[in-house]
Amino acid sequence: MKRLFKQLFTSVIFINTSCVLAEHQPLWEVHAGLVGMQLPHYRGSNSYSTPIYPFPALIYRGEHLKASDGKIQGLLYTSEIVNLDVSLAGSLPASPDDNSARTGMPRLDTTFEIGPSLITHFWKSEDKNTRLSLELPIRTAFSININSSTIRNRGWTFAPSIGIKHHLNNWKGEVLFGPIFADRRYHGYFYDVPAQYETSVRPTYNAKSGYSGNRITLSIDKHFKKLSVIGLVRYDVLSNSVFMDSPLIERSNNLSIGLVIMWQVKKSKRSIGHAEGKQP
Repeated sequence: MKRLFKQLFTSVIFINTSCVLAEHQPLWEVHAGLVGMQLPHYRGSNSYSTPIYPFPALIYRGEHLKASDGKIQGLLYTSEIVNLDVSLAGSLPASPDDNSARTGMPRLDTTFEIGPSLITHFWKSEDKNTRLSLELPIRTAFSININSSTIRNRGWTFAPSIGIKHHLNNWKGEVLFGPIFADRRYHGYFYDVPAQYETSVRPTYNAKSGYSGNRITLSIDKHFKKLSVIGLVRYDVLSNSVFMDSPLIERSNNLSIGLVIMWQVKKSKRSIGHAEGKQP
């Protein structure tokens, strides 16, 4: 847990927490947050982590550049219909001491994924409160070992999804669902069993590239004057995935949940759609 705190305090997390009209939003906000999660050590694992930790968050709503929702928008290309953004993802470390399937094997380090995401907005309601989009993120994954200060390339992932967003006043909800694909290096990091770690119940295994299962994610957030509360639920289905026969797979589905609470500690005097220094 000490290592986890160190990792979190040396990074800035970008989260979009406000659903009020754009012209009433400050250009930037700095938040102090607290997040609690229940996550599997890896997809298909019976072992879960339940970390609770504080973090800093920056929200930026520039005319062309925006940092929110795990994406950096406007850095590459933005239009009314198509966005080419930077997409981020990752996973927490997992110790074999807390995972019976990986007993005696190396620990799983924190992973960090980054890459471009092509987003097409192909429908929105007349009041613009509901929007349907297609997201096509392809990301390169890296594992990060804090103790040895090493970063290793772990392959790539591709997670196309259909997204439905709806916001009303200070409420916002989003549903994302779609398949996941990855190369052999990425699957191998989580599901390979090298010969030296083979046991009577854990044979040698080499994962393949291809289909990684399906995922559906639901997020709901409520924005108050300075407080934001975000709830997240994610459900993974691994049936028919190319690594389903790995001895490290203990189940064919996983449910993950999370709760984020953030408090605004500072904001810009400039608001979106208004002259600098003037409030709406």
